[in-house]
Amino acid sequence: MKNKTTLLLILLAVLLATPTIYADDWYSEYGNYYRVYNVENNQLLFTTAREVSRGDQYLSSDNKMYRVVRVNGRNHLAYAEFMEDVQLPKINQQALQEIQLALQEGGLDTFLLAQENGEEEGNIERRVGLYTTHSAEAYVPTDGSESIEEGGGIKKVAEQLKNSFEANGVEAIFDNTNHIPHDAGAYKRSRRTATQLMRDHGVGALIDVHRDAVPVEQYATEIEGEEASLVRLVVGRRNQNFAANEELAVQVKAVADEMRPGLIKDIFYAKGDYNQDLTPRAMLVEMGTYQQPRQLPERSAGYLAEVVTTALFGGVVEDTEATEKGAAPRETPGAQASNRGGGIGTIGLIAVVAIGGFAFLFLSSGGKEWKSKLSNFKQEFANFLGRRKRK
Repeated sequence: MKNKTTLLLILLAVLLATPTIYADDWYSEYGNYYRVYNVENNQLLFTTAREVSRGDQYLSSDNKMYRVVRVNGRNHLAYAEFMEDVQLPKINQQALQEIQLALQEGGLDTFLLAQENGEEEGNIERRVGLYTTHSAEAYVPTDGSESIEEGGGIKKVAEQLKNSFEANGVEAIFDNTNHIPHDAGAYKRSRRTATQLMRDHGVGALIDVHRDAVPVEQYATEIEGEEASLVRLVVGRRNQNFAANEELAVQVKAVADEMRPGLIKDIFYAKGDYNQDLTPRAMLVEMGTYQQPRQLPERSAGYLAEVVTTALFGGVVEDTEATEKGAAPRETPGAQASNRGGGIGTIGLIAVVAIGGFAFLFLSSGGKEWKSKLSNFKQEFANFLGRRKRK
């Protein structure tokens, strides 16, 4: 009896010490993806290989905000309602013209160095950390497969992003650690990488580089007369830095729309965390899709580095408010999602305790006594339900 009790206590301790893992992505066969439609006219709004949940939000390329109101997980369908037109931050056109001139002359280094003399104390260092949570992601036409365990083409896209940042005067550190397999634990593994980038290198911003898994036409674009891939920005609703992460994403889109039209596809506000709670300057970017040649997202990586450098360090954003002054503030989905996550954790804890209680009854009783207790419990539970129904 003593040994059984000790074993049970150890089992309960292990179960309670194990953290709840939230899957920040949807994992299925290639070719399956969510289609999200406008609930009012049934027009397709967007597609994504990420899981779509009720309460997710979506900022379209023309800056219209939608909220997902219905999801059919079995058929991978969802429906969203229009919320509002969003006014992006204002861009200082004179400063932007100076940056574009600097780019034509070979890079942003000179412009950024000149800006340093006027920087206020406390501004972030021009240092960016890059990593790939789904390090096996690849591009079929170029890499020969959609997934390569030892490291897919997504790493080469991240490397190109790193080189492009450095060409624009920003120190970039790319940690190419593998975080396989591509499962619900991938973000937990990449969290160690992201934390190390912050701790050991003091990066001012973190960028997690991904690619989507939807049809190729969803990411096709032209920039400066050349084929390239669109870039989706993903903001995690379930994190304490939601407001700051959203502000950064909206600033990047505002700069891109002025500086490199056709680069930013949209912004998807998904229910996950994506390690964006680690810093207010965290980004998740979807660099094209798996059916595109890798050269297209690599080209877009060069443009994205210019845009992010300008948004973070160029001093071109005049108004950081996403809506007009005096307008009613938009509902923030982050806090609500965070509370839901806490509720799930509590339910899970109760379930663990309940299971532990049944295990205790089983271990502390013989088989016949266990059946008797279970039978009595069922009878009491039925009586309880019966009393409730009569009320």
